[in-house]
Amino acid sequence: MSLSYLIKETYRTLTRNINQFLLSSAVISICLLILGIFIVITVNVVKLTRSMTNQTEIYVFLNDEVTNDPSLLLQRITTIAGIATVRFISKSEALQELQADLGNDSLLVNALGEDPIPASLRITLDPEYANPRDLTLIEEKLMRLPGITEVWSGKELLRQLSQVARTVLLLDIVILAIVVVSIIFIAFQTVENSIIRRSQEIEIMELVGASRFAIHFPFILQGALQGLGGVLIALLLIFVVYRLIVMVLPAPYCPALLLLLAMLIIGIILGIGGSILALNRLPSSLSERPQIRNR
Repeated sequence: MSLSYLIKETYRTLTRNINQFLLSSAVISICLLILGIFIVITVNVVKLTRSMTNQTEIYVFLNDEVTNDPSLLLQRITTIAGIATVRFISKSEALQELQADLGNDSLLVNALGEDPIPASLRITLDPEYANPRDLTLIEEKLMRLPGITEVWSGKELLRQLSQVARTVLLLDIVILAIVVVSIIFIAFQTVENSIIRRSQEIEIMELVGASRFAIHFPFILQGALQGLGGVLIALLLIFVVYRLIVMVLPAPYCPALLLLLAMLIIGIILGIGGSILALNRLPSSLSERPQIRNR
């Protein structure tokens, strides 16, 4: 049978069950919309976590005893595993940086008196050590050194971001599982109803020697189109939601190509999967109508 005939059969199948097809596509789009939103959230959380990790620095505040000659302390710090660079910041440099950060409010610093900020060290880390566990170990080693009064690394912020990222990834897995089951079930129900509506025609096609592919193809294509329809509606809704968010919040990162490919693959493959499951019940559906064969 020609491709044009198979496409016409697919069109006939869709038009006979068009209301359920459209409703199913709408439900699939809602499932994919929820999944798409969580994909965008996950990508942004992971991106933020990596950015914060790459920018992780340790601030070490010094007492006045080592401020005049911190060279020995610097040598000892550079021997600690995970430390990439160490920069000494004098009291005057720290004051200038604070004034630059405050901008128009820099005059307020004068009220704090002379040299209100202690000298400090700014330490950068090797990327593999920029995690809460290694930061804690490095902090403990630094606090054992003489001349150091306080150490700050932001490890609690990194720990919280890591927990958020793990929670979001876990939610993604749960939502993906729900979406997979839902889309397969929806496609299965729609295609099964189409098979039942055309059961007599299918029996006749088998009697005249139609191939299994010719019988199955319209239903498989129906499932694929159902998934594709849901994807297109979901992408449109995601775009609308994204534009609304941008109007009130800083624009989040949206991996458009990744989102498009992921949703196309998920929607179409699951739609086809639901069709195949429905077609696996085709023999039992036909066996319920033996009167056609007896005529």
